[in-house]
Amino acid sequence: MLAPAQLRALSGLLEQGLELAPPQREGWLASLQGDDAALGPTLRRLLARHAANETSDLLDRGPVFSGVEAAQGLQAGGTVGPYRLQRELGSGGMGAVWLAERSDGSLKRKVALKLPHLSWAPGLVARFEREREILSGLEHPHIARLYDAGVDDGGRPYMALEYVKGEPLDAYCRQRSLPVAERLRLLLQVAEAVAYAHGRLVLHRDLKPGNILVTAAGEVRLLDFGIAKLMQGDSASETALTQASGRALTLDYASPEQIRGDAIGTASDVYSLGVVAFELLAGVRPYRLKRGSAAELEEAITAQDLPLASAVATDAATRKALRGDLDAVLNRALKKRVDERYPTIDAMAQDWRRCLAGQAVMARPDTWGYRLARLARRHRVALAAGSIVGAAFVLALGFGATALVVGVLLMGLGAALWQARRAQVQARHADAQAHKAEQASRRAQAVQRFLLDLFRANASRQKDPLKARATTARELLDLGAERLATALQDAPEARAEVMRTLGEMYYELEMDEQAADFDRQRVDLLRQIGGRHDLRLAEALLRLAASLHATGHREQILPALREAEAILDAAGDTGSALRGELLVRLAQRYHNLSMAQSKAYGLQAVAVLRAQPVVDSDMLSTAMILTARAGAQLGDIGEAAALFRSAVTLLEGLEALPHVDLLLARGGLADVLMQQQQTAAAVALAAAAAEAAEAALGADAPALISWNARRAALLHAAGQRAPARDLLNAAFEAVLRVKGPQDTMHTPIVRISAARMAMAEGRLSDAEALLHDVLTVYREHYGGSAVLGSALRMQASLATALGRLAEVPPLLAEAEVLWRAGALRPWRLNRLCLDRARLALAEADPAAALLALDGVVAWPEADSPSPHPDGVERDTLCAAAYLRRGDLPAAAQAATQAVAALPALQARGSHLAVAAEAWLRLARVRQAQGDADAALAALEQAVALCREFEAPVSPLRTEAEAALLRLRGPKPPP
Repeated sequence: MLAPAQLRALSGLLEQGLELAPPQREGWLASLQGDDAALGPTLRRLLARHAANETSDLLDRGPVFSGVEAAQGLQAGGTVGPYRLQRELGSGGMGAVWLAERSDGSLKRKVALKLPHLSWAPGLVARFEREREILSGLEHPHIARLYDAGVDDGGRPYMALEYVKGEPLDAYCRQRSLPVAERLRLLLQVAEAVAYAHGRLVLHRDLKPGNILVTAAGEVRLLDFGIAKLMQGDSASETALTQASGRALTLDYASPEQIRGDAIGTASDVYSLGVVAFELLAGVRPYRLKRGSAAELEEAITAQDLPLASAVATDAATRKALRGDLDAVLNRALKKRVDERYPTIDAMAQDWRRCLAGQAVMARPDTWGYRLARLARRHRVALAAGSIVGAAFVLALGFGATALVVGVLLMGLGAALWQARRAQVQARHADAQAHKAEQASRRAQAVQRFLLDLFRANASRQKDPLKARATTARELLDLGAERLATALQDAPEARAEVMRTLGEMYYELEMDEQAADFDRQRVDLLRQIGGRHDLRLAEALLRLAASLHATGHREQILPALREAEAILDAAGDTGSALRGELLVRLAQRYHNLSMAQSKAYGLQAVAVLRAQPVVDSDMLSTAMILTARAGAQLGDIGEAAALFRSAVTLLEGLEALPHVDLLLARGGLADVLMQQQQTAAAVALAAAAAEAAEAALGADAPALISWNARRAALLHAAGQRAPARDLLNAAFEAVLRVKGPQDTMHTPIVRISAARMAMAEGRLSDAEALLHDVLTVYREHYGGSAVLGSALRMQASLATALGRLAEVPPLLAEAEVLWRAGALRPWRLNRLCLDRARLALAEADPAAALLALDGVVAWPEADSPSPHPDGVERDTLCAAAYLRRGDLPAAAQAATQAVAALPALQARGSHLAVAAEAWLRLARVRQAQGDADAALAALEQAVALCREFEAPVSPLRTEAEAALLRLRGPKPPP
């Protein structure tokens, strides 16, 4: 074991040796004198290992000095744990990797067996064990799998990982002379793997070509999470473990914050992958860091200006390919300041995909000139008709309609012109295409005429040019709808294009019925034009399904989706973006029919959409949100939280934030945090989500109104009763003003939140009136759904509390059928068991109550820490049942257990009703035992809690106050 003084000397000598060119090192080693000479063999071994493994070794971390290397003496044929070693694959400063297989013959699979050099160095072993913990939770097609882990008889830890037969990323590309586009596609595979790890709060922290292997089939495998660290929130700082074991990173790819030892987050992996991308695309690294002190390294990395990749690329073709967009993307990824880089790996990957597709990238200024240049590059032929588009654009500016409407109309025109020209080019090579070319040309001209006539009609109608310029988007759309009734009768395909545009614009303005009407017309027209197997018809049917979701015609959604599905199946389309959208719409529709099916469709949608060359972030985030919501309803709370976080990360990385989707993702995460009893975090996130949405969308946005109603319920549950009531009242007023009492989507959400709040306060008649309206809508529009089941269960609870016991069993039976049809996890059915127990107690049947309470199961600790309100309520009702049966010892045990759990429960949230009832039942038990003082103390606790939140008419408060009055006795006369 080396002494501290020797370690310091060895460190300084190693720095000197690394500054020398490799041919000079042997002479320098021979010149060492005295104590330095004694360190010569160790220095020679470390320098040789560095020279052999500097950029491609699987485990190179820089030297770790802790003593004699325990991995010496291993040889082929030897065993480590249950594995027989075959040959060494690589060796570095931290450990060695051997090709191995199980010696017991149970599996013939070859593995990469990872072994540390220094098994008795405490920091190194801890780091090794951490990698084992992290890798066991990562399952992704582009991350090497962890098969097994353990400690052998000699105390040496080992990990058996997937053996990847491949080449380092840089060598793979270099040997095949891959073009820039192919290299980008490999980098996208790496980005998928890293983004997956980030979604599970894991940083890699050592991304470099040697840790990225590519198989013969062109599949990437990301290796070595040996210095990965589980993130706390969105960053990770230096820990005692890191400090004890040495800073473990590869300096050439390290981020500035890693060099300085600052807190790091996902942006650090963005930087490292940016260095890998720079090297892979340009053929050289942006710079090489000198081996020196931390101060010298910090000075080098912060002072040196990075060159453009195109300026240092090794050949002319590569320089041309990198110039412009890719230069901008790499420059943004390698910003010195964290806040100037891409916020996520997904955001950088999106720009890589845009480069491949010839689209505008987020890394460059979003100016009209830049966007028009990208448009010109993608559609050179289409813009040969630029004079026509230019004329329409000038008219659009002159008449001042909303840019959203004008832009989409112009895009529709440009697409039609491009299709016409493409068909003409094809017609030159095949006479059979001539008719198609003529049709496309006519369609383009018809769309052009309609667009120009629309602006002219607006000018003519307004008379005053100033009024024409002030025309709103809604007015322009209504005028277009009016004119389309008689226009384009002789150009059905052009008519269908205009219908699509107008429908989309009405949808964006949340005028759902108008949007659905145009989408229906377009579907009917496309059936006539192209028949029932046209892919354009499938796309139109999906558009119609989206529009119908917010209307009172949901029964039409599933038939439209199944028709679209049949078209895609007949075309053999299993993995297109259109298939991904179909799966999203199915997940959306089944969300109110079967949570299990909704989640299954959602998972399929996520997989299909992630695999697209250019990812539709809006559609992918919608798939993630739907899948997470279904998972949360089923009871998969931890998984739902991870999906919501992934959706938030994806959406926050977009240049133009989709604020409604972001609100849904953040709101869903807040709901999940509440279920996990992280009350403070849930309330804070809910408020932040609402504030951001209101700033972007305005206070009357329907999505925000619905969310504020849900947020009021969160506040109420957290004990903030007055703010909750104020927020709910504002949401109620807004939803009636904006959507009206007959709305079937947003208004019921606000009403059921109000019903829950009234019920929690004991205002049972108010709750029942609100719930009646909700049930009317749910039965008509959400039949067979889990949300109908929840409303029925609430109605059953109300009927029990109001003493209408005969109504309760059929309501609970129907609710259970609906909930079980959704394949909910057992703990999600606890409420039904508790409601049945309350009914049995009201009917004076303690045996039936106890039988029902046997069905209450514990929540998984990973999803919600113990104690859980369900468990406390179960113990409270058990106490009531045992007391009614006359079993005082059992009643006392159950009541005491319920009250004992309250401090831990209330530390995570309010739960005042649960606590008040627990104290009341304990008081009843103590009174039955003859302990009046204990009963009085418990009753005072119950009454104080009831008065804090329960309305005077609340049955629970009435019972507690009456019991307290009886126990205290009548006041003496004055």
